[in-house]
Amino acid sequence: MPQPDPMVPEPAPMVAATPADAADIARLRDRLAHWMIDNGIGQWLPGEYPAATVASEAARGEWFVWRDSPGVLTAAVRLVWRDPEFWGEDDTPAGYIHGLMVAPEFRGRDLGTRIIQFCAARTLANGIARQRLDTAADNSVLRKYYTAQGFTEIRETELPPQFHGTSHVVLMEKLLRMH
Repeated sequence: MPQPDPMVPEPAPMVAATPADAADIARLRDRLAHWMIDNGIGQWLPGEYPAATVASEAARGEWFVWRDSPGVLTAAVRLVWRDPEFWGEDDTPAGYIHGLMVAPEFRGRDLGTRIIQFCAARTLANGIARQRLDTAADNSVLRKYYTAQGFTEIRETELPPQFHGTSHVVLMEKLLRMH
C-alpha cells in the first residue's frame, strides 16, 4: 500500500455548511476584513457579505466549514462550479474558490493548503480538472501564496460592483490531474 507523502498535508476535514453556519461564517469574514484594514490590505470590507447571503449560498451547498470543536469555526470556503460575476464570459466549468478563510488564531498551520486540496478533491470528484480563484491585484502576499500553490495568473480585471475593498482582482487558475 503506498504511503502518504509526508510533504503533502492531508486535505482539510471540511463539511458542508448549513444556513445555521451563516452567522459564524459572516462573523469570521468580518473579523478578517477588520484585520485586512488594520494591516493596510484593501480586499474585504466589514459588513460587505451579510449572513443572509451566506445562508442562501450554504442552502445551495456552496459553503464548507471546518470546526475543530463544537462552536469554534476554524475555517470556511465557498466552492462553486461557474463564476460569470468575476470571470465574465470565460466562466469555464471549474472549481471556483471564494472566501477561503482561516481564523487568525489558527494561522501558520498550513490550513490554507489543506483547504485548497479539499477543494481540488471535490472538483475532481465532479469530473472537473480546473480550479480557479481571484485575489486583490495589490495583495502581493496572496498572489505569491497562490502561485506557490500551483496557480497561474490569467489576467487582471475590475472587481464586481457589489464589492468595494479594492478596484481590481487577479484571476488565477490551476489545472488538476485526473486520476
